[in-house]
Amino acid sequence: MERTIGVDKARARLSQLAEEVAADDQPIVLTRRGQALAILVSPAEYNQLIEDRRRHATEQLRISLVNVRQSVADAGLDVSLVDDAITAARAIE
Repeated sequence: MERTIGVDKARARLSQLAEEVAADDQPIVLTRRGQALAILVSPAEYNQLIEDRRRHATEQLRISLVNVRQSVADAGLDVSLVDDAITAARAIE
C-alpha cells in the first residue's frame, strides 16, 4: 500500500524517504493540500514504467503500420511504398 506525505514534511525527510522507497519498493505519494503532486518510486519501478511505456508505444506503432499498409493496399498501391517511406524517414535521423 502506498503511503502519502505532504511535500513540506517530505522536504525535511527526503533522504530517509528515498532510502525507504529503495528498500521496500513501495511508492510514496507527495501531496500538497491533500492533492497528489508527485510520487517517489524505486529505480526498479521507474524502469518498469519506462519499459511498459516503450512496449505500449511500439505496439501502437505496429497497429498503425498495419492500418497504413491496409489503406495503401486498399487504394491499389504497392505496399512496399510504406516500407520505403519508413526507410527514408530513418535515414533523415
